[in-house]
Amino acid sequence: MTRNTASSTHLGVPPTPGNCQATPPPATVGPARLLALHGAEQAYAWGSPTAIPDLLGTPADGDPVAELWLGTHPVAPALAEADGVRLPAADLVGPLPFLLKVLAADKALSLQVHPDLDQARAGYDADEAAGLAVDGPERRYRDRNHKPELVVALTPFRALAGMRDPARTLAVVAGLGSPALAAAFRPLADDPRSGTATVLRTLLTMPAQPARALVRELITAAGRLRGGESPTGVDGPPDDLGRAADLVARLAAAHPGDVGIAAALLLNDVTLRPGEGLFQPARMLHAYVAGLGIEIMATSDNVLRGGLTPKHIDVDELLRILDPTPVAAPLLTPRTLRVGPSGLLRGWDVPVTDFVLTEAVLAGGRLAVGRPTVLLVVDGEVVADATADGKPVGPLTLRRGASALVTAPAEVTLTGHGRVFLAAHGG
Repeated sequence: MTRNTASSTHLGVPPTPGNCQATPPPATVGPARLLALHGAEQAYAWGSPTAIPDLLGTPADGDPVAELWLGTHPVAPALAEADGVRLPAADLVGPLPFLLKVLAADKALSLQVHPDLDQARAGYDADEAAGLAVDGPERRYRDRNHKPELVVALTPFRALAGMRDPARTLAVVAGLGSPALAAAFRPLADDPRSGTATVLRTLLTMPAQPARALVRELITAAGRLRGGESPTGVDGPPDDLGRAADLVARLAAAHPGDVGIAAALLLNDVTLRPGEGLFQPARMLHAYVAGLGIEIMATSDNVLRGGLTPKHIDVDELLRILDPTPVAAPLLTPRTLRVGPSGLLRGWDVPVTDFVLTEAVLAGGRLAVGRPTVLLVVDGEVVADATADGKPVGPLTLRRGASALVTAPAEVTLTGHGRVFLAAHGG
């Protein structure tokens, strides 16, 4: 394991129409093979020091392990084991249009937005014309692709996603009883239709001294509520205010003094139950707060950040591509695709063709799972085998934490007891 410090019909999930163009399927090199895959760990500061090592069965060393990448991304490519030699997976399958991850957050990730395809292409061309190095800290668009994401919870998984109904947000602001916060959110009361973007700009461009004062006042107000003081003038759902006070405390511990703590109150605050999914489309403001999940996304590095991060922030560009329309968080319940004595196969329908994610839950029998490219076992032990052009491929035994790569289209079958996530191109 290395650590870095820096088709839907194939799996039984019918494609869902969307406004995103399809990405090409991965290239393949040579005949189908079923190979052990070794992911690349990412040691971001917000990661959990124990969750991913526990999944992999490796000793925890006290340092954060935020993500495990299982794909061909050049920043952290996974390695496939072929004939006793570990090779970059891209050498065997070409560049994959998706990246499968395990994500383990102990602290909140940045407030961020991803562009749609047209925005990504135009932004990349503009950055190129400006002469910005593709790996430079102020580079906004590092490729010409969009970055839709799906996260599926393995544990309770807290996230912020999409602009909350203005009335609910204003009820939270009133309940916190912070005059500075109320003043910053006043445009939302004056104009619920477009006030969200105004409030966001006000907060994210606030000069440092008043921003710090606002955050201090907000933390004090949240502390009073968490200490049992009764709020006044609250008309919204009572759970909203309690969650907001808890969120402020959690964000303040991870990002002290960051005005993104106040901006986070604009978003829906949701906790996924294990098995639930959350889809992040283009132009939606979001942030993951805490939990362990399986994430799959289009292969891209295009992220516009607005707060809760030491990385480069470009408020103007974030607001330009943002869709500030209030909307419910895009939660997804898994759809059962097949069920029987051997187990079940289920998936999460997403409106893009870059990827498809399914999960096989095996109950001791033999279950055909289609034509995945990457497999990840999160519980139990299974034996994978496959057939390509009438010829057998495999078998390969996979225990909890192990992953595999199928190098060319092949019909995969799993046997045993366990849970396996399966990723493929969705076209």
